[in-house]
Amino acid sequence: MDKSKLKEITDSVFKRYPGVDRAFVTSDGQVFFDEAHAKNHAAPNKKRKELEMEKVLRGEKKEAAKTAKDLIAEIEAAGTAETVTALLEAEKAGHNRKSVIEAAIKRIDKLKAASA
Repeated sequence: MDKSKLKEITDSVFKRYPGVDRAFVTSDGQVFFDEAHAKNHAAPNKKRKELEMEKVLRGEKKEAAKTAKDLIAEIEAAGTAETVTALLEAEKAGHNRKSVIEAAIKRIDKLKAASA
């Protein structure tokens, strides 16, 4: 979704709901006030396509969430177990996606085995 469309959507939402300070918008234009609902909607669908989700705070710029696919690629490219561990901890504190966690654990084990 382009920035102008995202801004149009969130401006409208914040105008209609003055008590709301944040919204989660998926790449198909759906708006959620609860992050868990947005994550469930963004999860891979029947065609195995995962939607992107963006967190928008009232009066602030959007905060883009990485897709599981992008984060797994970053994990696979990481050269140290410490780097992967940091990514793993951030994932557990945030989205807590099973596929990302499994990829991180596998990569940490591989890096540790290579250095032994």
